[in-house]
Amino acid sequence: MHAQRGGIDDLYVPQHHEEEKSPDGTLEQGLALPRPLERDFPPELIATPIEDIDKYYIEEAIPTFVVISKGKDIFRFSATKALYIFDPFHPIRRVAIYMLVHPWFSFLVIVTILVNCILMTWPPNETIEQTEIIFTTVYTFESCLKVTARGFILSRFTYLRDPWNWLDFVVITLAYLTMGVKALGNLSALRTFRVLRALKTVAIIPGMKTIVGAVIESVKNLKDVIILTCFSLSIFALLGLQIYSGALTQKCILNGLKNMTYPEWYNWCSNESHWDFDDNGNPWLCSNSSGAQQCKDQQNYTCLPGFGNNPNYDFTSFDSFGWALLCAFRLLTQDFWENLYQLVLRVTSPYNILFFIAAIFLGSIYLLNLILAIVAMSYDELQKKAAEEEEAIAAEEAAYQESQRQLEDEMQNRNASQTRDGGVVKSPSDYSCRSYEMYPTGVAQHEKDEKERFSVKSDDGDCSNYDSKARMNGKVRKNLSLSNIDLITT
Repeated sequence: MHAQRGGIDDLYVPQHHEEEKSPDGTLEQGLALPRPLERDFPPELIATPIEDIDKYYIEEAIPTFVVISKGKDIFRFSATKALYIFDPFHPIRRVAIYMLVHPWFSFLVIVTILVNCILMTWPPNETIEQTEIIFTTVYTFESCLKVTARGFILSRFTYLRDPWNWLDFVVITLAYLTMGVKALGNLSALRTFRVLRALKTVAIIPGMKTIVGAVIESVKNLKDVIILTCFSLSIFALLGLQIYSGALTQKCILNGLKNMTYPEWYNWCSNESHWDFDDNGNPWLCSNSSGAQQCKDQQNYTCLPGFGNNPNYDFTSFDSFGWALLCAFRLLTQDFWENLYQLVLRVTSPYNILFFIAAIFLGSIYLLNLILAIVAMSYDELQKKAAEEEEAIAAEEAAYQESQRQLEDEMQNRNASQTRDGGVVKSPSDYSCRSYEMYPTGVAQHEKDEKERFSVKSDDGDCSNYDSKARMNGKVRKNLSLSNIDLITT
C-alpha cells in the first residue's frame, strides 16, 4: 500500500510558472513621478536624459531613457537614433527634448488649440482662412519637434507608436490637403475634420491622457453586456423581419377599370394620384386583417401591399435585416418609438403589442439599466483605486516623517550624551550650518547622502533604492549605449 501511494504521489509534478515581467504601473509614460522619487530627485537633473527608472526596461535590455519635466512628469524616449541621425545626446535632440517637456511649450500648444477652436465657431471669411496657415505651422512645428525628440515609428516610444499622435498626423495631413492641393478638386468636406484638433488637448496634458485611458479601460467591463445587447437586438430584428416584412407598404388604392392587363394594373396601382392620403399628406396605411386599420372608402378603395415606399421616407421598414435591426435599435433607445408602434398596429392586429412590450421591457429597461449599472461600478472601482493610492502615498509620507523624527531624536540624544561628556552644545541653527564639519559620520553625512542620493538603478538592480552619482569638478560623465543608459549626473 505504501509503494502504491508513493507511485500516485510520483504522478504529481509541481510546476513552477515564472511570473511574466511587465513594466511598473507607477512609472509609466505620462504619469507623475512617485512621491519618494519626487522628494529625492535632484533639481539639476530636470529636463535631462537619465537612465530608465523602471527596472523592467533595464532587465529586458530595451533601449530607453527617461526625462523628468519641471512638473515631475515622466517622459520616456527610445535610446536609438531618431531619424537615424540624432542620438540621445545630440545637441539638436537635447534641445528638442527640453522644449517638448517644458511646461511653457504645452501651454503654447493648448492656447493655440483653444484659439483655433474659437475661430472655427465664427463665420468663415478670408481672414480666418489665412489664420489657418498660422495654426497649421504651429501644429507642424509641434510634430517635427516630437519626431526629432522621439524618432518616427521604428522603435518603441517613438512618434507614431503613440495612438494619440495618429490624430496629430491625420489633422496635419488633412490641413495641407485642404490648403495646398487644388488639383484634387473641392475638398471643403475635409475641413470638417478640423474639429478633431480639440482632441489634441488630451494628448498634450499627461493627466488628461491618463484619465481618458482609465475611462476607455473601464469600457472593457461592458463587453459581455454589449454581446448580450447585440444578440437581443438581432433576435427582435429577425422576429420583425418574419412578421412585418412588407406590411408597412400596404396602401388604400383606388379601384381601376376591369379587364386591365397586368402592366396596366401595376402602373395604375403605382400611380400616387390613385392612393388615399391622411390629413398630414401621408399614404393611408391599412390592412385586410380584422382589428387593423381599414380603408376609409372600402367601396372604391382596396388595401394592397407592395406599392410605394415605406413610411418616414422609406427609413421605417422591416423589409430587410438591416432596416429591421434599425427599428429594434429605435425601440431599445426609445427614439420616437411610439410612431413605429402606431404604424405597425395600423397594418397588423392589436395582439402585436406583445412584440413591443417584450422589446421595451427587455431592451430599453433591462439592458440599458444593466449598462448604466456596470458603468457606475467601473467608475466606483476607479474611485476606490484612486483613494487607495492616495492612502498609500499618505502612509508613505507619514513613515518618512516618522523616520525623520526618529533621526532627530537620535541626534538629540547624541548631543545630550556629548554635553554630559563635556562637549560643546550647538544650537539648531549652528548645527545645521556646520554639521558637515562637526559630525562627518552623523547628520552631516546623512544630509550629504540625501543630497547626492539619486540614481536610476541601485547596485542590486532594485529601482526603488536610488544611490548617489559622482560629481567631479562640476563635469558630467555620461555613458550611453543602446541597451542601457548610465548617466551619473548632469
